[in-house]
Amino acid sequence: MIRLLQQTSLKTITLDLNGENKIENIDSILVSRIRIFLNNMYNSQLKHSFSIDRRNYDNNFLDVISFFRGFSPNFNCNHNEIVNEKSKVDYFQDFFIVGEKGKAYRENVLLDGSDPYFDNNPEMNDVEELLKLVNLRLKRNNFGNIEMSRLLRSVNNNTISAYMFLLNLAHNIGERWGNKCRSPFVSAAYGNMGFKNALYFAQNRNNDSYSHIIWGFIRKSDKENYILTRELSENLGMLDAEWYDDIHSEIIIKDGIFPHNILGAFEIDNETGWKDFIINPYLYQLFDVNKRKQRYNLLGLTEYVCQNGIPIDQNIFDECARSLGYHSYGYRLHNGYTSAGEIGREANLHLPRNHRFTNIE
Repeated sequence: MIRLLQQTSLKTITLDLNGENKIENIDSILVSRIRIFLNNMYNSQLKHSFSIDRRNYDNNFLDVISFFRGFSPNFNCNHNEIVNEKSKVDYFQDFFIVGEKGKAYRENVLLDGSDPYFDNNPEMNDVEELLKLVNLRLKRNNFGNIEMSRLLRSVNNNTISAYMFLLNLAHNIGERWGNKCRSPFVSAAYGNMGFKNALYFAQNRNNDSYSHIIWGFIRKSDKENYILTRELSENLGMLDAEWYDDIHSEIIIKDGIFPHNILGAFEIDNETGWKDFIINPYLYQLFDVNKRKQRYNLLGLTEYVCQNGIPIDQNIFDECARSLGYHSYGYRLHNGYTSAGEIGREANLHLPRNHRFTNIE
């Protein structure tokens, strides 16, 4: 990753003297520090520091998974007639406040048909419907079959847990799942090939001159809000069934990539291969306010971001979310649960958490 960062121009969103937002190169004083920080996040390990105090860091490992997601920004979402530098700046300004949510959030959460995910009360017929879909896909690929009784035993007869497990599988099926538009998940790639896998998907899903990739992270301990595709395969193996090979090292994140977990976004010129990395401006501020300090505590800042995320000013969240085309939003509570609601209204729909198997008799 350090080589990729050395070949990438680091930029962020700033205010000019006229009070207008613009994308420009970061302060040269901060280049090396930010590259070290980003490389540490990628490797989940603290390798360098401007501080000598390491007593509070357990083997210098970070409790995060760094991931990449190819996406297609809609630079016309603010109703600009043509795409220009201003429309790009407007988009990313909104994006770093709102984040990237699952497709379900582009629908009105109270519309008929949104159940049962947002309603948090799936019944057995909902589980049966998803199981039928998944078993049909398994049969087509000679992957075996999931028995309802074994599935229920694996989740201690919890209907919601069974539904969430099957919902992850349905999302993993992709566009061949007819209800993908209501998926509450987003997929990304992690590991050594994470960036290349994300770039592959980004370049194959658009005909534009540029491709875009989100660089985010999630705490490993936040297990109720993500699952690795290889874990889905392992779980299915416990049910005497198989699943697709995890050739893209995929991570499935529930509800979306929240802005406090977004380090920035790559913009890649598809013709020349030139890369810009637009750093989340709220992350950049954490470096900018300390740039003149001689004893710059990079270790402390890195651990703070991993533990708490990036502090985001969301005073104009509703306006930004509407500009990006969302009809609803998710609100992550301190206990790890997420609530959802229509933009401009209270988030009073409590969403289920993801589920991991315990064991099967």
